[in-house]
Amino acid sequence: MNREALKADAKSAMKQALINPYLVTVIMGVILTVLSVIQLFLDKWQKILENSQAGLDQWRPYIIFSIIFFLIYFILSTLLDFGYLSYCLKVAKRDESMSYGDLFSSTPYLLKALGLSFMMGLFITLWSILLIIPGIIAALRYSQAIFIMVENPDKGIFQCIEESKDMMDGRLWEFFVLSLSFILWHLLAMITCCLAYIYVYPYVTVTLANYYNEIKG
Repeated sequence: MNREALKADAKSAMKQALINPYLVTVIMGVILTVLSVIQLFLDKWQKILENSQAGLDQWRPYIIFSIIFFLIYFILSTLLDFGYLSYCLKVAKRDESMSYGDLFSSTPYLLKALGLSFMMGLFITLWSILLIIPGIIAALRYSQAIFIMVENPDKGIFQCIEESKDMMDGRLWEFFVLSLSFILWHLLAMITCCLAYIYVYPYVTVTLANYYNEIKG
């Protein structure tokens, strides 16, 4: 696996994309930013309640709103995550059918996507309870599951997880090094208050899509 070739092809594919990857990233970023602002509002609301030593009647609206917001956030973030990977797969393949609507392309199988996200998070968390390293290994083993479901929405949750584990057999270190090779880009994004992610995020994701396409056989 040639990391530099995967990255070079990702840059080339992004330049050739019919739908601008930076604009798609901005659209997703704006939606997630709005959700983050609402979360800040909830955090401030919680602090006000704590400082005022509010009773149950004052806490009830906050609890209800927080639960509703959590569900909305989980649904939207999953929808966008799967949709963005779908778009980046098309960019990597030079698929001319790409569109802005790809961000919401997981809508027909949203429940399955939510289930996959939940189960992956649960398994990784359970492994992480033991030690950090088992958690990292689990994350690497499940890393291709979303790509698999995006490309094959008819496949089941556990089928995608098992196929990802099989696909990553003997490739964990290889994928870890590939992911780690972007660390300076992530640091740049942090220094620029995440503005650099407009370029970094599609670059990284299309590279990972290239990796998936190379190993899936």
